Amino acid sequence: MPPRAVGALRVALGLIVLIGGINGFVRIVPVPEPLHPFTQMLLDSGYIHAVKAVELTAAVLLLLDRRRPLALALLWPVVVNIALFHLLLDPRAGVNAVILLGLLGALTWHDRRAFAPLFAEARPGVTSAAARDERGSPASC
Repeated sequence: MPPRAVGALRVALGLIVLIGGINGFVRIVPVPEPLHPFTQMLLDSGYIHAVKAVELTAAVLLLLDRRRPLALALLWPVVVNIALFHLLLDPRAGVNAVILLGLLGALTWHDRRAFAPLFAEARPGVTSAAARDERGSPASC
């Protein structure tokens, strides 16, 4: 993917997530009323503030182009939950959820080498302790 395209995707996702994160603390974008009961529960419990803090952290990392794989890893659980909520419970913003998934998926695909160790299979016949000793653990020094 060309660097300009990656930059455009990164900034687009960062801005969308930044606005969503800020909106969790200060209403800058109107929220459709009535709220879904699940959304109301998240607001009443205060849990939404933790989620919005994660969104803000990831958005800042994306916009500053720092630790992009970390920002993407932080966003995956949040965006998957947003998408499932809008696709299964409250379809009013289902299109937005699909756009978020698309942007996040494209950036993750671009940075797939950073995530490769998460999906690597262990070598047959090698236990985790043996693999650790092979790499030179402090015990073997």
